[in-house]
Amino acid sequence: MLRNSTNSRAKLIASAAICAALYAIVNAATAFIRTPWGVGEFRPGVVIPAFFAITVGPLPAAVGAGIGSFVGDMISLVPAGQSNFLWSIGAGLPGNFVGFFLLGYLYEKMKSWKGFVFGTTVGLFVGNLIAAFGVVLLGMFFLPPSSLNSFNGMNIDLASGIGIGLLLFWFGTMFPFVIILVPPMVRLLRPYASSLSIGREYPDLSQGNRKLIWGWSIAVSALVLAALAVAILSGVAGIKDIVSSDGGSLFWIAIFIISAVSVLIVGAFIPQISPPRKDEKIPAAKT
Repeated sequence: MLRNSTNSRAKLIASAAICAALYAIVNAATAFIRTPWGVGEFRPGVVIPAFFAITVGPLPAAVGAGIGSFVGDMISLVPAGQSNFLWSIGAGLPGNFVGFFLLGYLYEKMKSWKGFVFGTTVGLFVGNLIAAFGVVLLGMFFLPPSSLNSFNGMNIDLASGIGIGLLLFWFGTMFPFVIILVPPMVRLLRPYASSLSIGREYPDLSQGNRKLIWGWSIAVSALVLAALAVAILSGVAGIKDIVSSDGGSLFWIAIFIISAVSVLIVGAFIPQISPPRKDEKIPAAKT
């Protein structure tokens, strides 16, 4: 019994380490695509901790996401002038830890496609809320003013607008990647379930009426991206001013519209090209 428990802990630690390493590498590879506000990055790599959250469990995924985010920031964003140590450890790390813990925890409670969608929605929203307003608050009260940190001495309305903008940008661009790519990843790696599940039942994300769920999922993403575009166009404090000085608001509005349309197109075809599979449940791995 003790040996089995030790082996399980070793596998959980190894899973967290693998998650962290993969997440850091992918984040570093996409670090050149920054946000409209110059802080942080466009991050499709969230599919990695999301996959671990539902196959391995919430805690290993949360630890891997937090460490992977910090390491990725330190080797890519910080040298590029898109972040700093305090933002990475005080905003990115806790945001990733909490977000992917919630994703995995909520999925475990429901163990269904709806649970995956609900967990993804709540986890990404809360995690990015922590990261976005962590950046703003740390910049306002703990970091000196610099070319990167314009929050020091900024009025609360302007700072809040930027926090909302970062939240919408990160959530709106991460959500479709997780919803669209993680289920095929789960199916593709099903033959390796005994190695991945670590004493857990390998997830089955098949859903008989997936078109309805897909429609809701795509609508969430499109609405968030559209809200950000409208905020930029209407000049919400902290959004239009910063974006306009960083390449022009029309450029970013075009990016958001293209993203939303792409998500809608992919979402419309997913149920046809990837029909629900009625795979048998794979038993939990023996430890």
